[in-house]
Amino acid sequence: MSICITTEEVHGNRAQNHYGRWHEKGALPYQPNGRLAFQRLRQPLFVPAIRPTFILQREDKLFAIGSCFARGIESALVEQEMAVLSRATEFDSFPAINNEMKLGFTNKYSTFSIYNELRWALDPAEEFPRESLVDIGNGVFYDPHTNPALQLAGLEETIRRREIIEAVTRRVAQCRVVIVTLGLVEVWRDKIANVFINTAPIPPALHRHSDRYEFHITNFTENLSNLEHIHTLLSRFGHPDVQVVVTVSPVPLEATFSSEDVVIANTYSKSILRAAAQEWAATHKNVHYFPSYEIVQNSERKVTWEEDLRHVKGEVVYHIMNLFLRHYFAGPPATELTASPNPVPPGARRGKTTISWSSDSASAAVYVSMNGAEEKFFASGSHGSEEAHWIQTGATYEFSLYSGRDRNTRLARISVTRPSNDKSDTLRTAIRSKKYVSLAK
Repeated sequence: MSICITTEEVHGNRAQNHYGRWHEKGALPYQPNGRLAFQRLRQPLFVPAIRPTFILQREDKLFAIGSCFARGIESALVEQEMAVLSRATEFDSFPAINNEMKLGFTNKYSTFSIYNELRWALDPAEEFPRESLVDIGNGVFYDPHTNPALQLAGLEETIRRREIIEAVTRRVAQCRVVIVTLGLVEVWRDKIANVFINTAPIPPALHRHSDRYEFHITNFTENLSNLEHIHTLLSRFGHPDVQVVVTVSPVPLEATFSSEDVVIANTYSKSILRAAAQEWAATHKNVHYFPSYEIVQNSERKVTWEEDLRHVKGEVVYHIMNLFLRHYFAGPPATELTASPNPVPPGARRGKTTISWSSDSASAAVYVSMNGAEEKFFASGSHGSEEAHWIQTGATYEFSLYSGRDRNTRLARISVTRPSNDKSDTLRTAIRSKKYVSLAK
């Protein structure tokens, strides 16, 4: 759906959109509170302009469904003591076979699998296709609509797990806020059951039933159609005032089944889903796009990603959810002060950590003290992120968040350390550190 606005509205947008310009001649690039894109993109953690179109109430119930990024969202919301019904204790009995995040086997990676799970749980006219459960031998069955992280079991136990998943998913009908996280567009179809499955078939299923599955690279139209079906389901069977927050998972493909370079395939996948999410939100007043994908992709790589460059660090997920709560939550935003990484990894040069903070005070200020010395000003503002690039081995830095520069009220405090590799490293650092290093920026 194209968006058509009048010339008068265009002039209004230009005048009122303080975040609508990338660059201005003569502007200084390093401005922590700068509004130009080329200034904001220089910060360790990107903060986009967010304009909420609904308000989240403390009593609201939430449900998160989608890719593995949805699990991180759940954890952050649970820490805020929100009622997250997709985080169910019934799953505690499900055994995982690797170290994937708890509840990882409930991930839904495509719009097809999200739609399937919701329609089987909500629509009385739809039934789970038991013929899609695959016998892989020795009395063991495989449910291709879960995650391979779930240990396989016999038919009776597999059906019992399926019933638990559907019962938990059915709770989405109680939730005013549904968070949908879109993952990928590469999907597999079970030709016998005539249904798209959640992930690539596991090797035993492919070996035993080599002609049963086919691979699809889906397009914009197919994914948008699934999102429309999801909206219809939630409108028919969900909360009377359901609000859908859609986001695109920044977690890239682990591997592609196409002939493309995985980076190119991932770019296609995320582009399709990002465009579909935008169109979906533009079509429905109760669908709201939240830019978690843009926050991650436009933040500093070292700060954002785990070593595999696939999974987003927990501190960044909390940064994203703090932005969400600050803009959408009806109550005061949570006061928080974090450092990432902490402890700072050892090394020959001075270390770096990113200090992030948020509070309900517009004049909040962060100060730092090294080894108990006098505090020095570090940064200010109601929220933000700044890099401390002078962390020394063996030193302890205490960062304090105050309501203002008068430092009468301390809101939060965190200690940052940097351990040495060994005793000789500590000695070398002590010799190199005779000269006083100022903490001033």
